[in-house]
Amino acid sequence: MSDSLTAQFQQISQLLNNARRVLIASHQNPDPDAVASVLFFHHIFQKRNMASLPFLPDLPPKNLNFLPGFFDIKNEVDSFEPDVLLCLDYGDFKRLRLPEHVLDRNPSIITIDHHLQSDQRGEVKILEPELSSTTEILYHWSKYENIEIDKDIATYLLTGIFSDSGGFRHVSTTSETLNIVAELLLKGVSLSKISRQTLDFKKPLNLSQAWGQILSRTQKDEETELAYSWISIDDLQRFNVASADFDGITNIISSGSSLNLGLFLVEYEKGKVKGSLRSEPKGGRNVADIVRPLGGGGHPYSAGFQQEGTIEEVLKKVLNLIR
Repeated sequence: MSDSLTAQFQQISQLLNNARRVLIASHQNPDPDAVASVLFFHHIFQKRNMASLPFLPDLPPKNLNFLPGFFDIKNEVDSFEPDVLLCLDYGDFKRLRLPEHVLDRNPSIITIDHHLQSDQRGEVKILEPELSSTTEILYHWSKYENIEIDKDIATYLLTGIFSDSGGFRHVSTTSETLNIVAELLLKGVSLSKISRQTLDFKKPLNLSQAWGQILSRTQKDEETELAYSWISIDDLQRFNVASADFDGITNIISSGSSLNLGLFLVEYEKGKVKGSLRSEPKGGRNVADIVRPLGGGGHPYSAGFQQEGTIEEVLKKVLNLIR
């Protein structure tokens, strides 16, 4: 652990030691790393008898309900008035979709993130894009704090690391990552269960049909080698699904490209589109750079954005940026 990271952990500890109420937040359409990170801190604060609210603007996918404390997560803040805002794994501040009344209180802000620098905010900002996941950063924080890693904490950490590393397939998986995983497994956590709950394809019929629709639409732009697909608001309503139900589908779409360059677009409201872009080192494309002109952000090999317009219009913008 670097001296700079140790100094930042010390600052975080000082802010949290003086906190009475902490709002723990992560991004819209939360993935397992985001959910596990929020629940990790909520679990620790409960043990410390601190008032905390685990907040996600969109409720997480039901397949993550094996995580302890899953049903404590809220997608509304109501009257909770935090003096510290703990922001995790979000990439860009607007993705947190925090209520104005929370920001109007001017709480102290702590950011812990493994995304590239974008619009993150805070008195303390930990940005470690070389690490596999935000939960890998939290492992180091727990070591700094001398927190006993019990089975619940190990479950949060291993879920985030395993899922955000693509089952240890992504380039961000290092020997240190795997040493951490080995330690967590000794706490009795089931890696096979985490794999089934996060990466295996077990979906109800309506969601399986929606995934089938999306994958059957996959096309490839011959000039850019971009493989892409989409789902419209009408499709979401017809299949009775939400945009959060498609975590991981962009990785499948990208396999249709020789560069492993894939794009998935979701029209979540009429005239409003979310995009997810994936790549791999061998493709030589930094997708975070591609989406930056669209107001997006992320990692070199995984990034997202939002745009107004139709699916066709947004697709054209992305293709022009890749060209």
